[in-house]
Amino acid sequence: MNSDRSQSTIVTTDDPRRLSPIEAAIMDWCNLAHAARTRGDDNALSEIGRELNLLIRKYDETDGDGHSNPAWARPNQRALTLSARGKLEEAVDVEMVAAKYADTDRRKEVSYGNIADRLVRLGRAEEAIEWFLKAWDAAPTSVPVMMTGARAFFDSGRKHDANDVFAALGNLEELLEPGTDLYSYLRFDDSLLDMAPHLWALDALYRKLASTMHDAEGE
Repeated sequence: MNSDRSQSTIVTTDDPRRLSPIEAAIMDWCNLAHAARTRGDDNALSEIGRELNLLIRKYDETDGDGHSNPAWARPNQRALTLSARGKLEEAVDVEMVAAKYADTDRRKEVSYGNIADRLVRLGRAEEAIEWFLKAWDAAPTSVPVMMTGARAFFDSGRKHDANDVFAALGNLEELLEPGTDLYSYLRFDDSLLDMAPHLWALDALYRKLASTMHDAEGE
């Protein structure tokens, strides 16, 4: 993950089988857009943008590629492409449209969490907290949501609240298993490192991870 929080992170899904063919293509092109932005390749980003525009047009024409809730899915996918291209303000506005039609906890988690994450990257941490709390209510054990919330609290100066989020994660031992979201965040997301010296619960998670990895190597 890119340690510059103004940049978008890669796009993933917890279950690729949920994606329609167009959604899978959008995810792939969005990740190419993130890579192009990371290396500063504006020409490639322009070409990728054209492909994403075509995919979004096709997605709209097929009413969400057969999605059960196209009123949510269409703005959600459009916001995804805008975020990948670095258009975060537009992405927030469009995702807020999607959020109005989020009719399940999973869709609320996705839209509210996306809005919170993008607001954090825009430097609007106080606003991000409001959306994080909505996402957390919909998905109280979602590691990506909790990571966004901890960052929003930290950036807004609410270090005690940020620490509480990591303390809650520390009570879920199974989340440190290899391949889990928390394991991946702690191993690969360098943007957490600036928080660790100030948050004992995050520091404790890093220590638990180191102990877990040491024990695994000794087996």
